[in-house]
Amino acid sequence: MSSTTLFVKWMIPVAIVWGLSYPLTKLVSEYSSPMIISVVRVAVGFIFFYSLSRSLSIGVKQFINGLLNFVGLLTFLNLGVYFSKNPGLVAVMIYTQPLFILVIEYVLGTRIRTKGIVGIILGVIGITAAAFVSFDLGLFFGLLGGLVWAIGTVYYRRNLLKEDIVKLNASMALTSLPILLILTPIDFHFTLSLTALSLLIILALIAQVGGFFFWFNAVKYLGSIKAGTGSLLVPVTAYVLSYAFFRTIPTPIEIIGSAITLIGVYLTMTS
Repeated sequence: MSSTTLFVKWMIPVAIVWGLSYPLTKLVSEYSSPMIISVVRVAVGFIFFYSLSRSLSIGVKQFINGLLNFVGLLTFLNLGVYFSKNPGLVAVMIYTQPLFILVIEYVLGTRIRTKGIVGIILGVIGITAAAFVSFDLGLFFGLLGGLVWAIGTVYYRRNLLKEDIVKLNASMALTSLPILLILTPIDFHFTLSLTALSLLIILALIAQVGGFFFWFNAVKYLGSIKAGTGSLLVPVTAYVLSYAFFRTIPTPIEIIGSAITLIGVYLTMTS
């Protein structure tokens, strides 16, 4: 199967489900604190994946992978939201991940073509163009989230590629849940209602179950560098879906940045 076909099969769904998760998270945050959202996402993910597999993939490597891809990523993302004056830009900063992947893979000896390097750099410039206008502590945590996610992506690619993805997701969710529960007092608030619970479950099914299932398959079949670059499509999709939900029109710099990102993704995918 060609790289283009694999990209369409795995990365386009990633862009859609994670892009949709941003306007949904904005809706859910009216009823719940960010850490509660993380706990529910991981809990629903565990229930779903374990009900499919009826078994777990247990081990030290699996535990480390969960710490990086679930606990680390979600914690830094939510700390960023807590400390930032503009929480939406924190999510954008998470997508500096491909640049960190590029550096890590290069240090580990992976051969990367110049065209691919240029594509990743352009993609990251496009995504972060708006964020650096108002950099603060929250965006710094977003950067740390991008770094941790990059390490987790490379770690999975090099250590757990042959693992059953359903069992692996169930195990990571189970081991991550107690740690995330300890962090729930941070900015705690929750309004119990049928609407709040429904939105939380829908968000968890889309972002946690669908998102990570497609994501780990994308890393498995495309490699960490191409999958990481493809993930830059998520913020672009989020802009479009945010407009569909809230009629939020992207700023000129966001539109220009999105165009630069698409060019970067194209260069890397065709390198």
